[in-house]
Amino acid sequence: MTDVAKVTNILTKNIEPNPHNPRRLFDEVPMKILKDSIAKLGILVPLDVYPEDSNKTDPNNDTFVLLDGERRWRCSKELNIQSVPCIIIDSPSPQQNILTMFHIHNVREGWQLMPTALKLKDLMKMLDTENERNLAELTKLSISQVRRCKILLTYPDEFQSMMLAPKSERYKADLFIDMHRIRGPALEDKLPPWMDRGDKKCIEILIKKYDDDIIKAVTEFRHLKTIYTASIEKHRVDKFIQEFDRFLSDPEMGIFEINIPGATYAKYIKEITRSSKRLLSQIEDIDFENISTDLNLIKQLRKLSQIIDEKLDKALLNDPKKKIQE
Repeated sequence: MTDVAKVTNILTKNIEPNPHNPRRLFDEVPMKILKDSIAKLGILVPLDVYPEDSNKTDPNNDTFVLLDGERRWRCSKELNIQSVPCIIIDSPSPQQNILTMFHIHNVREGWQLMPTALKLKDLMKMLDTENERNLAELTKLSISQVRRCKILLTYPDEFQSMMLAPKSERYKADLFIDMHRIRGPALEDKLPPWMDRGDKKCIEILIKKYDDDIIKAVTEFRHLKTIYTASIEKHRVDKFIQEFDRFLSDPEMGIFEINIPGATYAKYIKEITRSSKRLLSQIEDIDFENISTDLNLIKQLRKLSQIIDEKLDKALLNDPKKKIQE
């Protein structure tokens, strides 16, 4: 027969938040929903706490630390509830405490990524490791989540704080994750436009362009990384540096205005190659007798064929010896 955990009522004032809890953001709307529920029904799920001093466990006089249930505890304080139901457990070690928090995170409402990253930083320091696979196994985060957290930790504190601000002022972690697609290579390869201005200044420039809607979506940073990669492949890095410097200097210039012949359209060439293979396969499978009455499709295919012929004629005009290999 399974033992049932004993529930003890503890004075709300005798409970303290857990210093290792990564949850640092308590947004108003979900907190209000929970508070309304507690006001009507009370606390249905007991809080998990441990004694601050393992030798002092008097629920009326001694101090206890939350392991699970900070949102419920905060709502209870706001509602002036004098005592709350708790399950008292043994005091964990700092490492056990942090890992328990991560495990709770995996079965409850997720934390924001920046608070998670800060607590992962503490764990990496305790364990003296940055191995992503080991950290993922310990915390039950995915390797991808661990990697994203580590990226956020490379940003100066002032930018980390922007992801911890109240909801109306908070910047999403995705902005900084995608920004790092070009920031990372710029720092690693010591690109002059970035290094001359400094990391902090360049981040501020990109944030300003995002705020001003010059950069309309964080995914545009992926396009910028693609241009840089293509510039390396096409031996046009010098031209990229010129255009990148112009982009960082001009507050009104967007990412899609960067023009590097032979590199800027490398992304579209890859997309066209993939799309054309897929389209060719679909056309080969079509029984054209069955679509003879679909005038719209016929019109689109003829237009496509005409555009392709015109583009190829122009591309091959300067070198009539070029042949398309079958």
